[in-house]
Amino acid sequence: MHYALDTRIFYKMCSGLAEEYNVSLIAKHPRKETLNKVNIIPFYVFKNRNNRVVFSWLLMFFKALKTKARIYHIHDPELMPCGLLLKILGKKVIYDVHENIAEDIFDKPWIKHQKMAYRGFNLIENLAAKNFKIILAEKSYEKRYEKLNANFTTIQNFCDIDFFTPYQKKETNDSFNLFYIGILLENRSILDIIESVYQLKQKGYNPNFHIVGELYSDLKNKITNLSYFKEIKSNIHFYGRLPLDEGYKLSSKMDIGLCMIWPMKNSIESYPTKIFEYMAVGLPILTSNFELYKSVVETENCGLCVTPKSTDLITEKLIELYENKNMREKMRKNGILAVKNKYNWESQKALLMGVYSTILEKGK
Repeated sequence: MHYALDTRIFYKMCSGLAEEYNVSLIAKHPRKETLNKVNIIPFYVFKNRNNRVVFSWLLMFFKALKTKARIYHIHDPELMPCGLLLKILGKKVIYDVHENIAEDIFDKPWIKHQKMAYRGFNLIENLAAKNFKIILAEKSYEKRYEKLNANFTTIQNFCDIDFFTPYQKKETNDSFNLFYIGILLENRSILDIIESVYQLKQKGYNPNFHIVGELYSDLKNKITNLSYFKEIKSNIHFYGRLPLDEGYKLSSKMDIGLCMIWPMKNSIESYPTKIFEYMAVGLPILTSNFELYKSVVETENCGLCVTPKSTDLITEKLIELYENKNMREKMRKNGILAVKNKYNWESQKALLMGVYSTILEKGK
């Protein structure tokens, strides 16, 4: 599922591990190459979801064996059967859990027979918990893995400040550029924000909404079929999916970072990586008013929180941010400082290195 240049997998974990180990990354990528000392091996991903679930793990198993690795670190729940086969062969396996997958099943409309999928996932995950070393990206699902008696370590998805420093805003501007980077789903409030852009134009403002990411489901049709789309078409800018560095090159010209996620069990209890990335580049944030998000954004005074799915309130908060340039300047500085001092990847990288070191020592 993941592209090779995924933020957590490539830029943080693989690049960090490559400082001490020979790292191969098998993932969706156009060609075989070495980047950041990481050997990237391209993997074909089926476009049809059913074929992907049925066949990908087996193809990955054979491709993974060829690397003759000492540790196999998997990042997709669909690859748990692959990991179990590797374990049967005596290999050391880590399963990296990016989200509360079990709960997330019910928030993904394309998954048919959700109850059956939920039961099947729990069955395989129980096997994984007993046989793999587990790495969690969030503290919020530690209780779930404690109940499974899993051997887990939580390595949070904080920012590599060194990576984002070249893209930091140097000053606060008078422009009204809104920025979003990431997966494009309706539950990311994309339609709500676009409606807010329309409301802002009706009020005499001229915002521009810059969107970096891959459109999923029928969202594109929903956007272009909006009754007012022609009136705001010139204010909406789609860039498609870009590598992380290219995406954040755009951010230095932006004014407000958007992370408006609908209230779902997985989203309410998990940090969105975007919040920390926006902070790292000095973008004031407008995000959902969940307690977890508020504990970062309001505590660090680097943005505002608002009820998601409420276009009128989103519009109101965007106007508040736009018209208060001094407030945005303080938020810019506060966000960068908070990432440097508190939400930096360096501490989490040390935990990752410790996990690898322990596993290899036990193997001697």
